[in-house]
Formats: sequence, C-alpha cells, structure tokens
Amino acid sequence: MRVLHVSDIHCGRPFVREHVAAALAVAGASRFDAIVISGDFSQRARVHEFEQARGILERFRALAPTIEVPGNHDTAWWHAPFGWGDASRLHARYQQYINPMLEPVVRVPGVTMVGLNSAAGMLPQAVTWYPRDWRVKGGLTGAQLDWATRALAASPAGDLRLLVVHHNVVRGRLSNRWGLKRPHAALDAIASLGVHVVCTGHDHEERTEVVERTGGRFVVSAANTLSSRMRGHRPSALNVIESSATAVTVRAWSYDGGAFVPGATQATIPRT
Repeated sequence: MRVLHVSDIHCGRPFVREHVAAALAVAGASRFDAIVISGDFSQRARVHEFEQARGILERFRALAPTIEVPGNHDTAWWHAPFGWGDASRLHARYQQYINPMLEPVVRVPGVTMVGLNSAAGMLPQAVTWYPRDWRVKGGLTGAQLDWATRALAASPAGDLRLLVVHHNVVRGRLSNRWGLKRPHAALDAIASLGVHVVCTGHDHEERTEVVERTGGRFVVSAANTLSSRMRGHRPSALNVIESSATAVTVRAWSYDGGAFVPGATQATIPRT
C-alpha cells in the first residue's frame, strides 16, 4: 500500500504554484492507493482561496481517493470567539468548497483513513490562557476520540489504519510548539486507537517519528507546507507512506531542482 501525504497548501499570498505542480507530478507518476491532505487549503478562509483550492483538490482526486480535514487557516474563528457567536459558521466555506464532512472516513481496499477536525478556532477545546495560542492552537474532545475509536474498530482486519488531523501531535523541533491543547493526554488517547500512522500538518516542518506511549505505538507523518511558509529556510516537503506485510514506513520527500525527491528522513514500525 502507498499513500501520499501533503499539507498546508495555503491558497492566497503564500501559495507556490511550482510546489503544488510538483506534488501533483509525484501523485501522477506512480500508483497511490490514497492521498491525504491535512488542512490549511486557504490562507484567510476567503472564497477565492477556497475556489482555487477546490481546483487543486479535484486534480488530486482524479489520481486517487483523497481524505482531507480543515486547518486553522480554513476556520472562520471570528464567528465564535471564545465560544460566543455562531459556531456553525466556522467551517461553512470549507464545507461548501472542500468537503461537507469535517470528519470523513475513507475506506479503500487495504486502507482505512479517519479524519478528525482539530481546527476548533477559539472554541473552549482549543483555547488556552496564552494569547499566542488563540486562533492557532488545535483541540480534540473526548467525544471525537470516542467516535474515531468506533470508526477504526470497523476497519477490515489487516487494513493499514491512518488517523488524519491538522495540528501536529508532537512538539515541533523548530517551533518548539505543540499543535494540540493538552498534548500529552492527546498522545495517550491517539496511541490507544490502534492506528499505524498519524498524518498531520500545521507546524511547517517535515517530520517522521515513531511515538510510543503506554497504550500503543504509531508513526507520525508530519508533512511540511507546499506554500512559501517553510520554517528554518528548509525546502518544501511531502511524505510518502508505504506499507508491506511486515512494516510501515514514512519517508519525507524534499523539493529540489523543481521536483520532490526522496530524502533520508524516515521512520518505520513493524506491521501489526
């Protein structure tokens, strides 16, 4: 099984056409069973940005089944600051142009993918005491994780199991920031889901890492942005997830000379 993972397209001012074209070239050059896009399709949740993102998404969808989740930049947080207002409007444009389902389940032969919406804007599950976190931090509720448990439990035996959220679940090396509120509790809960890979974006740093917690083990696939907003002057990057009968490997591919090429950054766990 092969899954392509891209993230943070950021249609708007940071958009880089060449990076997106190169990612589409990777998707079209060889067979992928599925494509993951882990949020931040837009920069300011504007209509014209979502219209552009919709066109890009349709090109990916023409190549393989896709799963997508919203990012914090896709979230109109100003409709419900600190929970006051109309929270139903937070993702109205995302749902209109990208996917009406904020937490999709996509099943293709051999792969089960479950998406969770971590982009809660300024709702209580994402708000902390630190103003720097406002509008940026993500959050997951117990109800969301319970729902993901049920969705994953329904996957056929032997499937490669992927969880997709926008916010990084491990602390960024360059940013030194966690993506989710209450990150250690979130890691414990995610590990207990029994997934092989957790696909994230948000932090704009490519990352492949094995996470081991008391409840289980998984590989983090954190894809770097396809926009111009890479951290630390690093090149844009995407990830390729490959699964055999015995192992699951995530490898980062970096943008170099007009194309994405396989890099040395990878992580592997035994297939269980």
